Amino acid sequence: MQKIPVLDFEPKSSKEPVLLSSPEAIRWTFSLRYWEQIDYFGLDKSESKWFVSLLNKLKDLSQKEVEKFISDAAEKEAWRYHNINWNQKNIPIKREDLTWIDDCYRNNPEDFPILQFQVSKSLGRVVGFWDERNVFNVVLLDPLHNIQPSKSHSYRVDDCSPLSCDYSSMIYKLDLIKKSPKCTEECMTFKDLSKIDSMSISTNVLMHYLNDEDIQELERALQDGGYSVTDILLLGIESLKP
Repeated sequence: MQKIPVLDFEPKSSKEPVLLSSPEAIRWTFSLRYWEQIDYFGLDKSESKWFVSLLNKLKDLSQKEVEKFISDAAEKEAWRYHNINWNQKNIPIKREDLTWIDDCYRNNPEDFPILQFQVSKSLGRVVGFWDERNVFNVVLLDPLHNIQPSKSHSYRVDDCSPLSCDYSSMIYKLDLIKKSPKCTEECMTFKDLSKIDSMSISTNVLMHYLNDEDIQELERALQDGGYSVTDILLLGIESLKP
């Protein structure tokens, strides 16, 4: 089977980068399909302004041509763009620990090296790799500079954890209740909660934010009309059908 061309992101004089289309057409694009939060690379200690800084940096890079960027040593230095040194002192993760990445990428470090670029000198790094379609796949966000502990900071690694959404927080809190010593097998609540693990999950979760006026209308419909949220959603979908 013919091998799909892969962009060599550290160009050498003996090997020019092979692109899937002309360089002029290729600008930075990003994918989050392989992004995960794990210990030391979570967002629980990141303030809201950090996310704005991240989005601004992604916007800036999205305007840059990949070929020009990787051929400009000064540009790469300004963005702290380089391969991850997996032998760095105190680095809290290894390439083989990135188990959520497909094997074809994780087990092929030559064609798909893991790289970083900075959000800013003080705001950490973005870690990822280029796939065969020249898309930069974000793997980890590193707001505390843990991916490459530096000598200037005594190779210190700072703790941080995944930041949960409302849904995952609810599941976590339910799990804590189930494990509580105050909740015994004779407790009906314990019995009901214990059924959750054995339930066949065949539904989806939809999260949507409503303004104050909309939430009042929803509450009125639930109370006065005898509808459930599912009923209201299905009625709305039905009204949109031609």
